[in-house]
Amino acid sequence: MEIILKRGRTVLVMLVLPLLLLVACKKDKTAESSKEGTYEASLESMTEKGNLLLNYVKGDKVYTFNFETGAVEVPVQSILSVEDHPDQWATVVNFADKKSLSVPSKGNALDFMVKKVTLDPSGYNPLAATVEVFMPARGRIKVIIQSKTGKNGTIEHLFTASNNRQIIPVLGLYANYNNQVDLVFTDMNGKERGRTQVSIQTAPLKVSAFPTFEVITAQKDRMEPGLDLVSYSGQSELDTSCPYMIDSDGEIRWILLLKQSPDLKRFTEMIGFKRLKNGNFLSGDKDASRIVEVDMMGNLIKQWDLNKLGYTFHHEVTEAANGNFLVTVSKSDARLVNGKPRINDHIIELNPTSGTLVKEWDLATMLDTSRYEIHTDVLPGDNAQTASNWAHNNSIAELGTDLMATVRFQGLMSFNKDGNVKWIISPHKNWGTAYQKYLLSPVDESGRAVIDPKVISGETGASGFDWAWGPHTPVLMPNGHILVFDNGYYRHFQPNYINGSSYSRVVEYKVDEALRTVQQVWSYGQERGANGFASARSSVQYLAQTGHVLFCPGVNTKTKNGFGGRIVEINPGTKEVIFELEITDPSASAFHRVTRMEIYPGNL
Repeated sequence: MEIILKRGRTVLVMLVLPLLLLVACKKDKTAESSKEGTYEASLESMTEKGNLLLNYVKGDKVYTFNFETGAVEVPVQSILSVEDHPDQWATVVNFADKKSLSVPSKGNALDFMVKKVTLDPSGYNPLAATVEVFMPARGRIKVIIQSKTGKNGTIEHLFTASNNRQIIPVLGLYANYNNQVDLVFTDMNGKERGRTQVSIQTAPLKVSAFPTFEVITAQKDRMEPGLDLVSYSGQSELDTSCPYMIDSDGEIRWILLLKQSPDLKRFTEMIGFKRLKNGNFLSGDKDASRIVEVDMMGNLIKQWDLNKLGYTFHHEVTEAANGNFLVTVSKSDARLVNGKPRINDHIIELNPTSGTLVKEWDLATMLDTSRYEIHTDVLPGDNAQTASNWAHNNSIAELGTDLMATVRFQGLMSFNKDGNVKWIISPHKNWGTAYQKYLLSPVDESGRAVIDPKVISGETGASGFDWAWGPHTPVLMPNGHILVFDNGYYRHFQPNYINGSSYSRVVEYKVDEALRTVQQVWSYGQERGANGFASARSSVQYLAQTGHVLFCPGVNTKTKNGFGGRIVEINPGTKEVIFELEITDPSASAFHRVTRMEIYPGNL
C-alpha cells in the first residue's frame, strides 16, 4: 500500500510538473503576443492619424519606424520580416505571432491612385469633371488645372476632406483642349507627399449666338485673384440663362448649359448667381417665381416656391447673415388706389429651412408712390417708370443691422427691420413734405457742402458730386462707405439715353447719419462716356485683397464690334485700369452682374 501510494505520489508529481511547465509556456507566449499586439496597435495608431511612414531602420535590438510626426520602436524578435512595396505606397510588417500589418508608406509613382475620370458628370457643365481617387493613406488632395499660357491661368485648390477614397470635382477646364490636371497627395496640413497627372480632353462649347470677348488690358500680377462669374441671361430675358466664368485671358473656364437640365431648362436668373455660405449658388428664377439652390455642376439642390406665399420673383435674392433669404418681389394682390396692380415694390425675408415667410416690407409705406415721371421716351416696357412700376426695387443688401435697397426710380435708401426709413440718397426734386427729413444733403469730394439748389434738386451735377440715377448693386465696404452702380438713367431728368450724352459710374458715398449728409468720395465712368454706359442692369464689387473695385456696365454698352458690356477693374486711388474685358453680344445684353471669385468655394 505504501509503495503503491508512493508510486502514486511519484506519478502524481511527474504529471504535475509538465502541466506547470505547459502553463508557464502559454503565459510566456501570451505575453509575447500581447506585446506584439501593442506594437501593432502603435503602428496602426500612427496610420489612423493620417501619418505616412517615411522609412524604417533595423538596429541590433529594435526596428525604428519613422513616420511624418514621430517614430515607433519594435523589438527585432517581435518581427519576422518587413516587405517593401513602394509601387503601392505600402510597407508590410510580418510579426512573430504570424500577423501582418500593411503600413502606408512613402513610395514611387501615384498613378494607381486614380480610379475613374468622368467628364461633365451632370450633363450641364462641359468644362467640369470628377476624378475618383483612392489614396494610400488618409490625407488631402490638391487639384491643379494647368494654364495654357502661364501661372496666371492655373487654378489650384486644396480640398478639406481627408478620407482615403474621394470623388474630386475638377473645375476650370478649357474648352476644346487636352487639359493637364495634377492631383497632389498631401498630409493633413497640405504638405505634398507625391503627385500624379491626368489628361482630360474637352470638346468645343456647343452654344449659338454667344458673346465674343476681347481683353483690352490685363496687368495680371496686380489683379484681384479669381475668375469673373458672368450672369448672362442669354439672348433675352425670356431665354434660359447661361452663367459662365471667364479668366484674365478671355477664356471661358466654367459654364452651365442649363437648357439640357430637366429642372432648369427655362431658368431665367435675373441678377444671377450668388455664392452661399455652403459653397452652392443661390438665385431667383423669374420664369417660375422660385428661389433655387444650384451646385457647381449645375444640379438643382433645392427650390422654394414664391407663388405659394403670394409673391412673384422680381430681381434679387441674397443670403442674410442669419441664414435667411432676402428677396425683392412683387406681391400678387398689391394694388394701386385705382385698383390696378402695382409691381416690384415689396421685399420679403424667407426662412429657407421651413420655407416660411419671416417678414414683409412694402416700399409703398416707406417711399412716395406719387413721385414718378413717364419715361417712355427713354426705355420701353417695364424698364420705364409708370404708376404701377413706380419703384422698381432691383437690389437688397444688409447694412449692419439695417437694410439698404436700390430703388431704380427713387434712389438708394436704408431702413431698419421694422420698416422705418433711416435715410434716402436721391435728387430732392418731387419728394413730398413728409419725406424731406429722410433726404441726405450732398457734400462734394473735397468735403464742401453742396449749396447749389439745382444740384441738390438733381437738375444738374457739380464738380465732385452727383446723385446716383437708376442705381443698382449697393455694396457695403469695410470702411462703412457704400459703393453703388450709378446707371445714369434719366440723369438730371433728361432723356440722355437717346441724345448721346449718357454715361454710367461707379461711385463711393460716405453717409453721416448724425449730420444727415452724403459725401461723394470718388467716382469713375464719366470719362468713358458711351463706352461705359449701361441703361439698366450692371454691377460693382469691392475686391477685398487688393482694395480694387470692379465696374461692370452690362447692357447696351458700346464696344469695338457692337454693343454688350465691360468688366473693368480699377485702382480707386489712381483710377488706373488694372484689367478690362470687352464683351460684345448679338442681343447687346452682356450680363446682369459680374462677380470676381475663386472658382472653388473655400469650404470644399
